[in-house]
Amino acid sequence: MQDVDKKLEYFIKIKEDISPRREAKRIILIYLLLGGLWIVLSDRVAAYLFTDVETLAAFSTWKGWFYVIVTGYIFYRIIRRSLKLYQNAVETIFDNYKGLGFAHKELIRTEQQLQKKYQELDESIRASKINEMRLDLAVAGAKDGIWEWDIQKDEYRVSERWILDCGYDTEDLPSSWTQWLRLIHADDANQADQEMKDFLEGREEAFQSVYRIRCRNGLYRTILSKGVCVRNENGEPARMAGSHSDITAELKLHKSLREEQELSDNIIDESPIMVLLLSPDWTILRANEHALEKTGYRKEEVEGRKAFDFVPKTYEDPLMESYKNLVTGERVRALESEIYTKDQQKLNILWNFSLLHDENEETRGIILSGTDITGRKEMESKLYERAYYDFLTGLPNRALLLDTVQEWLTQDENPMDKMALIYVDVDNFKHINEIHGHHVGDQMLKYLGLKISENVQNAGISARLGGDEFAIALKGADEAMVQYVLDCLLEDLQTPWIYEENAFYIQISAGVVMYPKDGTDVESLFRRMDLAAFEAKEKGKNRTEFYHSDMEQKSHRFVQMENWIRSAISNQEFAVHYQPQVNMKTGEIIKMEALIRWDRPNHGIISPVVFIPVAEQTGHMEAITTWVLREASRQKKAWEEKGIAVPTISINLSSVHLSQGIITDELIDEYKEGWREPGSLELEITEAAILYNEGQALEQLKRLKKRGITIALDDFGTGYSSLTHLQKLPIDTLKVDRSFLLHVLEDPRERSLYMGVVNLAHDLGLRVVAEGVETKEQVEFLLSNHCILGQGYYFSKVLPPEEMETLLRQGSVVVEKEMED
Repeated sequence: MQDVDKKLEYFIKIKEDISPRREAKRIILIYLLLGGLWIVLSDRVAAYLFTDVETLAAFSTWKGWFYVIVTGYIFYRIIRRSLKLYQNAVETIFDNYKGLGFAHKELIRTEQQLQKKYQELDESIRASKINEMRLDLAVAGAKDGIWEWDIQKDEYRVSERWILDCGYDTEDLPSSWTQWLRLIHADDANQADQEMKDFLEGREEAFQSVYRIRCRNGLYRTILSKGVCVRNENGEPARMAGSHSDITAELKLHKSLREEQELSDNIIDESPIMVLLLSPDWTILRANEHALEKTGYRKEEVEGRKAFDFVPKTYEDPLMESYKNLVTGERVRALESEIYTKDQQKLNILWNFSLLHDENEETRGIILSGTDITGRKEMESKLYERAYYDFLTGLPNRALLLDTVQEWLTQDENPMDKMALIYVDVDNFKHINEIHGHHVGDQMLKYLGLKISENVQNAGISARLGGDEFAIALKGADEAMVQYVLDCLLEDLQTPWIYEENAFYIQISAGVVMYPKDGTDVESLFRRMDLAAFEAKEKGKNRTEFYHSDMEQKSHRFVQMENWIRSAISNQEFAVHYQPQVNMKTGEIIKMEALIRWDRPNHGIISPVVFIPVAEQTGHMEAITTWVLREASRQKKAWEEKGIAVPTISINLSSVHLSQGIITDELIDEYKEGWREPGSLELEITEAAILYNEGQALEQLKRLKKRGITIALDDFGTGYSSLTHLQKLPIDTLKVDRSFLLHVLEDPRERSLYMGVVNLAHDLGLRVVAEGVETKEQVEFLLSNHCILGQGYYFSKVLPPEEMETLLRQGSVVVEKEMED
């Protein structure tokens, strides 16, 4: 740059020195001055020095040549200098021309670079505009507001669109941080201001603050404010920019999700069932409080362990099979298993499975919800024992004996080739009860049951059928074996039984039937066993009779009873009597059971226990049921015409009714005038009646319930009573059999069982009616255990219609009649 400046000064100097006119004038003047001086001075010098004319002439000649040489030399110097200047100028011009060409090329290259930069700038401007548009769209889509703050000038600006969303006008836009603070909720402003100060002072790496902004309508929005800072050369904050994000909806959603999660957690933890969350490999991720309480473990003792660590090995495969079926989309039933508690006790748990899926529908977890059915299983075991075993003697009862014999006859492997059934009846047992009391009779029956069991042992099964009746079934027995067993039993009974210092000699009558000689099915074998026992009784007791075909003739009583029933239906010899079901607290009559009675002319009262089984076997139950339903309907209507409020009337159904569909819609429609109100008719069934043909029975019951008829399960506890099965029955009322109530006041086990049945029925939403209530103490026990409804002689015997009418007019019965006495 300095060289260029020097050259420039040089060329300016040359320019100033080179002036043709001035230079020409200067040369002429020099020439004239030198010539004039030379002429004047040379002549005077010559005149002074030389006087001789020739010498003076020669001197003038040399003076002339000297002048020419000197002036020539001077002109040479002048011309040389001018030409030198010219040469320098030409060379400079040439050099400058060359530089000018180079500069031209540089100028072209510079112009090209400028055009390229201009294009890049133009593209950058367009990209900037696109990015700005994208930013605007992104901001609009995100519903975020952009803010900027010139800290030095305290100029605060917020994007117009965002502030308009808050309901403000453009003139309401805040122009300073202070004005922005005024829009912040009073409870949040100080914190927001302090967070900004901490950030500007460098105590925080990034600015982020959450606070509420007041909208024009007075409502508040919660925003998340973020920002960055630009500092000047001194490190002081100069400018900030950032965004405002409206997170009001997100906070509400988060709060809602948190509340739902808390509610879900509370439901799970407070749930009275066990809930386990497992990973797909059956690792326990979470166990609720009920599960921990049931098992006795702490949370850290179970979470992280395999679920199978707490389950007996025999249940692993069924559990895994259910899980695999669930994963493949199959429907999985609830599965029962045992689990170990911390103190190594076993609980029976009924598990239900469900799966957790991720967004790709992949299984990410298993939810097991389990109900502790240990108590139910124990109760079922007790009920099974009660249903299949005699309470007094501990021997199997008639139901178990029937099932066992049926199983022997139908087993596929090792089919039975021969068998014997023996009916054993105590002679004159009635006198023992009458003379010595029932407690002595009970003890005698226990003793006899023990002796029978000891003599049978593993040869077969011994059972108490009821009262003083026992039975023995011997597998693979012939007549010789039967006789041997009976001889051993009779020999034992030769020794008197001593009780309360009294000696009793027990005599028995026995009837024997042989399979397959005397029958090939359970019904015929038992019926002929009864005939053989009856024969032994008729022949003087204390003897054994083997069945023979002549005994069939004595079955004329059965035929005779069938004829009598047929005649009774034709001659309308039956009558309907009623027994109330009452609220044991108030005495109010809630329902009344319609009971058939038969007073046969010239014969007397015949118990339903005698003729109902015959009617069921001979196909007369349809006619009897039709008549009872019609008569009860007629009587109800008659009472209502007298202005008497009639409660629900309950009528008994047998297995035949349900299995053969006797109670049809047409039959109900026939008496719809009497049963027009829903709930005015209740039908009582036994569980045995349902099991007789379960599919048909359940279908019938569901159809009846649709017609507004309520269903009661009668005599619960006398047959096989499954608590689990009870859940599936479409029933409204559970009537607990009177046999349950006989010993509840003396036997703690019976009390516990009775209370368990009542509580379970209530848990299932069923009404409970206690049958056979006969004493004040029983009433007090039932009420103390939340059983409110009762039926029995304590309140009222079975009444004919006219006496029942009197009771209905009263509307209630006297509950504490013993206390009044």
